[in-house]
Amino acid sequence: MAGGKETPRQKMIGMMYLVLTALLALNVSKQVIAAFVTINNKLDASAQIIDQNNQNNYSSFDKKITTVKAQGGDVNAVKVWQDRAFLVQKRTTQVVSFLLSECNDMIVMSEGKDWIEEGEMGKDGEGNILALRPLAEIEGMDNYDIPTAMFIGGDPQNPVPRGMAMRDSVISYRNYVAQVMATYETPKGKFSFTAPEDLNDLSEAMKTCNPDDTAYIAAFMRSLNVPERVELTVHGETEELPWPSVMFDHAPIVAAAAMITALKLDIKNSESMATKFLLSKVDVQEFDFNKIEPLAFASTGYINQGDSLNLRVMIAAYDSTETPKVSWGQDADTANTDSWKAANNEDGSISIRGEQPGLHKIKGVIMVKQRGVDVPKPWEFEYTVGQPMGVVALPEMRVLYRGYDNIVEGTASGFDPDKVTLSGSGCNISKRGNQYVATVGSGTREATISVNGRKADGGSVNLGSFKFKVKSLPSPDVYLGGITNGQTPGLSSVRAQTRLSCRYDESIPLTNVSFSITGGTVSVDGIMRKGKVLSGGGLDQNVTINSGDTQSHTSNTILLDSGGPYTINNAGNIVSTAGGTITIKKISSSA
Repeated sequence: MAGGKETPRQKMIGMMYLVLTALLALNVSKQVIAAFVTINNKLDASAQIIDQNNQNNYSSFDKKITTVKAQGGDVNAVKVWQDRAFLVQKRTTQVVSFLLSECNDMIVMSEGKDWIEEGEMGKDGEGNILALRPLAEIEGMDNYDIPTAMFIGGDPQNPVPRGMAMRDSVISYRNYVAQVMATYETPKGKFSFTAPEDLNDLSEAMKTCNPDDTAYIAAFMRSLNVPERVELTVHGETEELPWPSVMFDHAPIVAAAAMITALKLDIKNSESMATKFLLSKVDVQEFDFNKIEPLAFASTGYINQGDSLNLRVMIAAYDSTETPKVSWGQDADTANTDSWKAANNEDGSISIRGEQPGLHKIKGVIMVKQRGVDVPKPWEFEYTVGQPMGVVALPEMRVLYRGYDNIVEGTASGFDPDKVTLSGSGCNISKRGNQYVATVGSGTREATISVNGRKADGGSVNLGSFKFKVKSLPSPDVYLGGITNGQTPGLSSVRAQTRLSCRYDESIPLTNVSFSITGGTVSVDGIMRKGKVLSGGGLDQNVTINSGDTQSHTSNTILLDSGGPYTINNAGNIVSTAGGTITIKKISSSA
């Protein structure tokens, strides 16, 4: 102050001035501390953006593998570089975790508690530190004793090993990644790289590298150069100090944390350079995708009870901004590409009508852009059109006849007709054209017919078994020419008939059966004479059957001496209403 004797008022004014000056100085200090927090946040945000780009680079390897698989190429040519990228990714995570652990230890000494973010944001599955809590929450953010003691110690010219360890971890990371980038083997030869201790010797060290890589390797090495000693100029005076002393000497905690975040940003930048370099070694054009959707599909959408369905669930990636060019042909057209037509929907999908039952095949191509050129990719698809069917069954009428070719059919929904077969128990099943024939031997009283379906995997499944009663064929009726049972013909009508026959009437629906007459006699009730029936049902010629006639005749006409009219009854007899019955006896037949 001014000195000399002061009045109480002057002393009070002087004291107020000192307090104001101190408050102003304190305010400046808070603004500077807050500036370091802002700088740290911006550096960290930049590191996160770069990290996202790095993740895209790693994903590009998967895209290139997908492209190579789609083209039928060798994915190992991609995986060899992808594996190197994974080495870089793992080493990057480790060195960043080390830097953040040092920063966390520094804050713990100030705050007395761990500063690592909670949950998955803070650590990965292997225990590597990923992120710390915000610096703005630190109460002792202006403490500069802790960073100085941890990373420098008492002599700035001889910092403690912990300070140099951070610098050494960065240099070790740089040299390791450069070696991963530049050491490999190709048909042109083997290439390698060993980082020199001094970057002045870099040109000599790169003589073993691929000449195409030297410019990139040199840029990478210089991008992450942290010198062991740094020249520091303050108020016009220059002094050379070890790297930790320049970074952390009397630096507040938030300033030291910002320095470590800047190192993390440098590491992420170098990782980006390395992944881009490794990705450039894979000469594969990626497909353009902007949308990913889950896709579930199977070889069929229809299964029968008891069958299994193989359902594949995959991720489909596609470009939603472009409509795919699809051309296709169906069934017979699949062999003639000139007749193929374009997809009939705007989104490239195909609508198909099931007009004809049975198995159908579709074949086509979809155009995929590769290096800006449409390349056709073939595809094919099979489907089955089923025919709607309803069946009415009469369980009580399930009968098989002995000595007869019983025609049987079997159907099964969900199976093509050519995949349905019949089998029998108690009967013999044989196929005749598109039908099956069941025959039954003597002595069998019951038989079972089973319907079987053949599955896509070649296995067989029973679709139902049905029991049938076994009976003898019913006896046929006897007809005199066209005169049937129940009719009452006149004498002239009866005389006109030349043949006897045996057959079923309309009540028995067995159309595939016939009978032949092998012999017999004709007699008239009350008359002790008989007429002969020839084999095949013909009658003796010119026979007049009269009372007392004892002659033997050959005739195809029966002359009756009584007036008639006549009727054929259900027993096969010709009955005369005028008296007397003509009886057909001893007629044998065969099916």
